[in-house]
Amino acid sequence: MNQATTVSPEQLAQELIDAKAAEARANKQRVAIEEQIVQLFGVRAEGSQTHELANGLKVVITGKQSYKADLELLMRLCNVLPANLRPLKTETKLDETGAKFLRANDPEVWALLSPAITVKPAKTAVEIKA
Repeated sequence: MNQATTVSPEQLAQELIDAKAAEARANKQRVAIEEQIVQLFGVRAEGSQTHELANGLKVVITGKQSYKADLELLMRLCNVLPANLRPLKTETKLDETGAKFLRANDPEVWALLSPAITVKPAKTAVEIKA
């Protein structure tokens, strides 16, 4: 018969600390290797480049740039452009804070809206503090 090994909360907490430290070391090592690969092959400002290696592997290096705008100024400047040339978009999305409030505080309104909103458990966070 297989007996389950009992692990104490203290052991589990230490194992989690050790695992997170190993994960951080592995992440640091991965980033350092990626930097070496980029130095070796170079990178475009935007777009991908594929490099075939002698062992059959392919290295794909993708350059990206992030764009951030002073939206108030951008909107004023865009007023002089035709609508199809304005680099603006409007995004409608669920206000999670508002939905949580309604679910907890206004069952009638929540009952009306709930068929359109899916609520499911997210990843549970575990934190160890010394």
